[in-house]
Amino acid sequence: GAFASALMNALIHQGIFVRMPGVAPLNRCIRITAGLPGELEILAKALEEVRKTF
Repeated sequence: GAFASALMNALIHQGIFVRMPGVAPLNRCIRITAGLPGELEILAKALEEVRKTF
């Protein structure tokens, strides 16, 4: 729903590619894939910044 959409938009603003299913009930979730250590570090920093806004 609304929270997942807001979180997705905030992460996209941080440069993180996020997917969100368009059908209920999966539209309450977001999907992020990160595998390399550098990608995980970037994601962790972006999530920390986004967390401050919620």
